[in-house]
Amino acid sequence: MNKKLVSSLIITAVVSTGLLAGCGAKKEASTDALKDGKYKAEASDFDDKGWKPFVEMEVNGGKIATVKFDYTNKDGKFKSEDAEYNKNMEAKVKTGPAKYTKQLSEDLVAKQDPAKVDTVTGATHSTDNFKKLSTQLVDNAKKGDTAVSKVTIK
Repeated sequence: MNKKLVSSLIITAVVSTGLLAGCGAKKEASTDALKDGKYKAEASDFDDKGWKPFVEMEVNGGKIATVKFDYTNKDGKFKSEDAEYNKNMEAKVKTGPAKYTKQLSEDLVAKQDPAKVDTVTGATHSTDNFKKLSTQLVDNAKKGDTAVSKVTIK
């Protein structure tokens, strides 16, 4: 009877030690972890309407904390602030740069992955530009490369 009790206690101690050791093990840093910093990617050229898309992203604590997506023209004006452009696009497709740039930015912060960002109806081309630029930024953030990336957009 004593041998059974001692055996049970030893087995319980070994199993418990193994479980506790597993709980206390540190996770190794993933090579895919994002490095804190500010990152920017922009199209290498202006499009045929005179706009150049860009995305700025800040990583804090290894997570995407803030994102700003917009387009700029040669005068440095933002597409999201172009009242006439927004009005015309809203009338045609029920969205405009003031809406979809914010929506895409917020979606990336929420989902932490450009591939999981939902396409905005009426702004498919801009969604594609956003995903391409954001994917480049995530790649940069994995390496800690804060240089502005120039991306070819077709």
